[in-house]
Amino acid sequence: MMRARSSRRLSVLLALYLLLTGGIAWRLVSVQVVSAQEYRDLAQRQTLRDYELPARRGRLYDRMGDPLAMSLPASTVYADPRVLQEDAVVRAGITPESVAAELAPVMGMEEEGLADRLRADTHFVYLGRQLPRGVGQAVAAMTLPGVGVLEEPARTYPAGGLAAQVIGFVGIDNTGLAGLEHQHDSVLAGQAGRARSERAPGGLMIGAAPIEIEPAAPGADLVLTIDRHIQFAAEDALTRAVKQFDAKGASAIVIDVATGEVLAMASAPSFEPDEISGSDDYARRNRAVTDVYEPGSVNKVITIAAALEEGLVTPDEVFRVPDRFQVGSKTFRDTHSHPETDMSVSEIMSQSSNIGTIQIADQLGEEALYEYVQRFGYGSKTGLGFPGESAGLLPDVSNWSATSLPTIAIGHGVSATLLQVAEVFQTIAADGQWVQPTLLRGSVGADGRIRPAESPRRQRVVSPGTAEAVADMLVGVVESGTGGQAAVAGYNVGGKTGTARKPSQTGPGYVEGAYISSFAGFAPAENPAVVVAVMVDEPKRGYYAGSTAGPLFSEIMGFTLSHRRVAPSEPEGQASADPAAGEMTRGPAG
Repeated sequence: MMRARSSRRLSVLLALYLLLTGGIAWRLVSVQVVSAQEYRDLAQRQTLRDYELPARRGRLYDRMGDPLAMSLPASTVYADPRVLQEDAVVRAGITPESVAAELAPVMGMEEEGLADRLRADTHFVYLGRQLPRGVGQAVAAMTLPGVGVLEEPARTYPAGGLAAQVIGFVGIDNTGLAGLEHQHDSVLAGQAGRARSERAPGGLMIGAAPIEIEPAAPGADLVLTIDRHIQFAAEDALTRAVKQFDAKGASAIVIDVATGEVLAMASAPSFEPDEISGSDDYARRNRAVTDVYEPGSVNKVITIAAALEEGLVTPDEVFRVPDRFQVGSKTFRDTHSHPETDMSVSEIMSQSSNIGTIQIADQLGEEALYEYVQRFGYGSKTGLGFPGESAGLLPDVSNWSATSLPTIAIGHGVSATLLQVAEVFQTIAADGQWVQPTLLRGSVGADGRIRPAESPRRQRVVSPGTAEAVADMLVGVVESGTGGQAAVAGYNVGGKTGTARKPSQTGPGYVEGAYISSFAGFAPAENPAVVVAVMVDEPKRGYYAGSTAGPLFSEIMGFTLSHRRVAPSEPEGQASADPAAGEMTRGPAG
């Protein structure tokens, strides 16, 4: 009996032993084989820390290599708040409050705000971003548990607010949010790197442990077509014009006729890219490409060019022009009342006659006018690719009413951006060939040399003969017509005024007393080198384009020609007379 009991006990003990041994064996298999990767990851999470190494963002240069946007090294301070909850750290008397008290004076921040972040139940929080490098060095020297410092590039703009609406700005993570910074973000951003370090339970880095680093790849540098000197001159002129005419704003574009390169693109008021919060949307928008307006009499260039191209009129052909014209229920008038008079096509252009232009449009017809307005670029984007660029507003010809033909012929009932208007004059100046505008001259390769951007798209709009005839008419606008104050001393200038009421944004009709004044043209007329287009938004001290946009055009064009050393049309010192104003007009010195 005793032997039987002993045998049963041994059997039970053996079974228990085998069960325990099997459980241990299964646990070992589970830990070392089945769940090996899970425990390996857990160990790495407890001892290893991965940090992103931001890539240096590419620089933006003006056409001569002067930096407009660049990134400089800065320090980012971070923390692992859970380290401060570990027993060893707590026993040492280190708390979120004590760490915050040490960091606050060095980082120039409030203790309570830092303490709140250090109390967070997470492994990673930012305590301060893009701080001066000296601050980062001081924090690193403090060797506080759970607190670390990373080098992070901070975007800066050496020229301040120059071309701010074109360049745009980046967010705290160096991601492009507006302008060219946004348009070319994938090229400028580069590829972030990674660093992995081993840390002790207290959060301190183990010095003997190797640090794995995957270096970041810097972003590419881009060279813009912008000339900072012309850009500054344009911005300065616009700012003074806004003040002089008590206007809501003003914009200007300067384009190289031969290449389509945008030498300046400016709007006032503007903003400082380092102080985004202090600006509004109107100041931040690149309104020369995002905002549309009715071009007014500037559109007469398209109407007359189309009629010439179709062989319907000649520059010397005479029309009997009354001062008013009835179409359906609408009466069209010339700006200034006059008896019925004979006017040549050239005079219709130079005197900006609404009625004469409508008579020419009648011969052209709806389909042809619509086709040429499209050919000159209205109703479609220019291909510049700028974020927020508008295609303008051009109703399909199938939706035109009885008054659409005369209305669109004189620049109403259709809307365009200032860039589209500038392209109309670039086309005339380039012998009838439209050239796609561009803001990008090229990128900088590893060898430091510029790799040119793709060649701009080109297309024929009107024949060289038509372009030359229109150009001659536009010279007459400045010499003896409505654009006298746009003259530039020493140069033959061709251009056109445009004065239009501002459409309502809340319903049909126009804003009472609100106008857009514009002038676009080129010089020297005999061999055009530069196109300048300007517009003044809601001027309150005079709104006729000849006396508002005209002088603004003259100043910007005069500086551009001088700066680019374009040979004058006449001996230096001569001035062009302004018959309309009865005075001499001169461009700015230098």
